[in-house]
Amino acid sequence: MNTDLEQKNESLMELLKGRILNSYRWQEDIIKPFSKEMGITPQELEKILMRRLDMSSLEALHPRFESSKYSCICDKIHSDLQICWLSDVMEIISKEDADAIKDKIAKEVIKGKSYEDAIADGKKELIEYLMR
Repeated sequence: MNTDLEQKNESLMELLKGRILNSYRWQEDIIKPFSKEMGITPQELEKILMRRLDMSSLEALHPRFESSKYSCICDKIHSDLQICWLSDVMEIISKEDADAIKDKIAKEVIKGKSYEDAIADGKKELIEYLMR
């Protein structure tokens, strides 16, 4: 009897998690882009999240994902523009200027500009800064 109840509870939790993961916002904001980035199918990512997260973690994940997007973009820009070398190692660009460049590019990406275009423009801006 106890196993019947446990199976029903597990099925209910799976159904509720599935509703969250299949919502339009989750699909567009997290599932599709993150699965693409990881090189797996959306269904594989959903299975991972279903197995690894409980209901409260799933419910809290979307806002955390949205709020972390900016800092993740800044980290990627830092790496892609070699700011780690230019600012952190060689110190030929100040931390403040590096942060300003990253901030400008990240805001453009958040507003809808493609990352590739934003990074290309950022490289030009960085070279102009270095040539001054």
